[in-house]
Amino acid sequence: MGRLSNQKKSINHVAVIMDGNGRWALKNKVSKKKGHETGIKNCIQICKSLRKLDYNIREISFYVFSTENWKRSPYEINNLFSLIEEFYENFSNTADDNNLVIRHYGSKDNLSRRIKKIIDLVTERTKLNSGTFINLMFNYGSRKEISDAFTKMIKNKKRAQNIRDYLYTKNSHDPDLIIRTGGEQRLSNFMLWQSAYAELYFTKTLWPDFKLRHLNYILHAYSQRARKLGK
Repeated sequence: MGRLSNQKKSINHVAVIMDGNGRWALKNKVSKKKGHETGIKNCIQICKSLRKLDYNIREISFYVFSTENWKRSPYEINNLFSLIEEFYENFSNTADDNNLVIRHYGSKDNLSRRIKKIIDLVTERTKLNSGTFINLMFNYGSRKEISDAFTKMIKNKKRAQNIRDYLYTKNSHDPDLIIRTGGEQRLSNFMLWQSAYAELYFTKTLWPDFKLRHLNYILHAYSQRARKLGK
């Protein structure tokens, strides 16, 4: 997957739990929908600016919508989905302009035909780009991912199988670094299998306020860590 060519140091995979949109909205006295909209725009802006980082990131994953988010009120879910439809369409243009490859990682259960079509169009349109992979973890939950993987393995009926080959993220490196914004210090059902040896970084900065300079600072902090990878 190493398709970036300049002399910067490279990091294979950074994953981001984008937390704090609701609290940002409350802090700034705007609607929760406005908070989510600002968070989405921030995600797109960071992707547009990845080349300005001091490091090459080969792939970056964003936790867009979790399987647990279905427990929110129907009103909030409808607002989120209208924004997410727009999000995918805007990301398609951003990807083409910045040579990014968009991939969807998550379940397609409970998704409308419209949004599944949008996802398929965006991933198909950008698959031949040669820059950073942008993994959108949409309708994603790690427990469901693992459960789905075992279901596929049982149906396959092969004797020797590797569960990793059946995960949504089978075409990706495991994350080297997982960042969570918003101050909470937990993974919230995110990449539980893949995060076995990931470095974790928690910041109190709310996601809409998290800018490229924050990401750059964290990457520098990560580069100073001595990773043992279980040794």
